[in-house]
Amino acid sequence: MVPADLVAYLLPLAAKLSGYPAIPQQDLPPIRQLPVAEISREICPEDPSHCEGMVAIFDTDRYQILIRDNLDLDNPSDNSFLLHELVHVLQYKAKGEAIFADCPTTMKTETEAYRVQNRYLGQEGQFLRVGDALAFMTCAGKQDTFFTKEVMIEPIIKK
Repeated sequence: MVPADLVAYLLPLAAKLSGYPAIPQQDLPPIRQLPVAEISREICPEDPSHCEGMVAIFDTDRYQILIRDNLDLDNPSDNSFLLHELVHVLQYKAKGEAIFADCPTTMKTETEAYRVQNRYLGQEGQFLRVGDALAFMTCAGKQDTFFTKEVMIEPIIKK
C-alpha cells in the first residue's frame, strides 16, 4: 500500500513543479502496487512482453495508477515514478484525454512529466535522471523539434 503521507507530500509538489492546478487528494485515482508481470498483463494484454520495462503508468481508461510493487517508496529515486504519474493525473484533470491525443502531444505530455521528475530528483540530491530516450523517439519518422536536452536537465532554482 502506498503511504498516504507520501501521496500528501508528492501531490502538491507535482502541482508546484508542473504548474498545473492542485487537486484534492480524494480526487486522485486509486494507486495500485503490482508485480511487473501483472502490470504487463493488465496494460498490454495482447502482448505483455511489450510492457515489461514499465515502472508505473497512469491508466486513463480505468482511472488508476499502477506502480511496481518492488519500488522502495521511501527512496526518492523510486518514488519519483509516482510523482511522474501524479503529474499525468494533473495534466488529465486540466486537459482531459487530449494529453494523449496523438504522438506529438503525448511526447509533450511525457516531456513535462519527466522534467518535473528530474527536478524532483535534483532537489532530493539524486543523481538519477530519467526520460532521455524521448530524445531519440519520433512521430511519423520526424524527430520532434520541441524536445531539447535542456528540458530534461533543467537547472533547479533554489529559493
